[in-house]
Amino acid sequence: MSKLPVIHFKAKDFKVNSEEQKVLAKLIKAAEAIVPIYQKQENPKFPGANFYPHDVTNEEIIEAAKENPDILSPYTMVERDKKGKLFTIPYHTKFKKELAKTAILLREAAKLTKNKDFAHRLCLQANALTDGSYEISDIYWITMKPYKIDIAIGPIDRLDDRLMFKKASFEAWVGVIDDAKTKNAKIIQNSIYDVKRKIFASSEKANFLDKTQLRVDKTLIFSGLFARGMFTSNSLPTDPNLMERYGIKITFFDTSLDLKFNNQHLPIFKRIFEKGFQRDYSEEILKDGSFRNVLLHEIGHSLLRYKDAESRLRELFPIIDELSATIYGIKSCASLVLKGIISEKELEAIMIMFICRAFTWWIDSKKQPSLEAFAIGHALALNHFLANGAVQESNGISWPNFYKMFLGIEELSDALERLISIGTYNDAKHFIDKYGSFMIYSRFTGRLKGLV
Repeated sequence: MSKLPVIHFKAKDFKVNSEEQKVLAKLIKAAEAIVPIYQKQENPKFPGANFYPHDVTNEEIIEAAKENPDILSPYTMVERDKKGKLFTIPYHTKFKKELAKTAILLREAAKLTKNKDFAHRLCLQANALTDGSYEISDIYWITMKPYKIDIAIGPIDRLDDRLMFKKASFEAWVGVIDDAKTKNAKIIQNSIYDVKRKIFASSEKANFLDKTQLRVDKTLIFSGLFARGMFTSNSLPTDPNLMERYGIKITFFDTSLDLKFNNQHLPIFKRIFEKGFQRDYSEEILKDGSFRNVLLHEIGHSLLRYKDAESRLRELFPIIDELSATIYGIKSCASLVLKGIISEKELEAIMIMFICRAFTWWIDSKKQPSLEAFAIGHALALNHFLANGAVQESNGISWPNFYKMFLGIEELSDALERLISIGTYNDAKHFIDKYGSFMIYSRFTGRLKGLV
């Protein structure tokens, strides 16, 4: 890819003092410094990117891992020796030179900040990059008292590994908290958490809701995989056992979400929905619906963490996991309507933006294959809604009535939670084969000219 995997945002309406400005400048440079590492990892031509030899198969990896478990570690590169045998190199060894530069910048930022907790967090992160102690750094980050400035940097998401869904890609973001939007987001989060939930396999469900942190940030930079995916939110850590012991940290990226809404979600709405249907929804209510989709997605993740789901569903896990989180979150909105926190019209806008975001994932996955799981998952939903009559397509998408669409959401949510909680690999494959066709997207290619 010719374009560098880094995006600088022109964030507005946040206040920092001169000391904090200097800290941010160092953190932004640290985020920039991981760009060459990610470039060595990414390769959209191969399902395993550059994490593995390009001729390797799933079966060979699984067999080799019996002798060398590090082959399946999120933090190793897999190569062949002269005899063709697979061996591993830890990230902190493979990228030692680049990571040393990043670590220096993090330690310099630690010396500049007056917040001792944040300084310690930056030093732990620098150590993690240079010696592989990622868990120590992650635990401190998710348990420390929230601070105005935030950074995540290192090998985090595994979406580039479409072969095994094991290897973590390098990425980073730097942001400053938006207190008002964070407060509003917590109102919805707490209201949903208060509702009694139906659990299919409670013994395998990670429970950490009392240890969940949430924040909305004005984002200053994305680098690595985050720049390629232009994400709007993230939940860390990804290990359900760590989540249960220490909690989870959910971050929303207000700056990238604004860009997504203006450049993709709203234009898509105007092109794929029936004209008469469009007139009932203002741009303001749709923008709120776009943000709430992201919010509900991450809340859904926190409610649907089953400890053995990844081992059961293997490389199909991200497809079911990402979709089930969003659908479960939207289904949970019924309680918000009953409590008067949102109106029925606002809930409709959330569902409309879900459909628009589906087309966004499809468009983006054409350029960035690591996003394919999101595109397939959302295709499952759209095809499911069409099959049961929850949505209809005649001169554009609309639905027969609000209640039928919401019943479709509830039905799909129950099916997905069964898969994520107790489903087998073959169950998931059958569901994906039945509903995962991209034909629904292709039918609108002409209308989306200039966006696709």
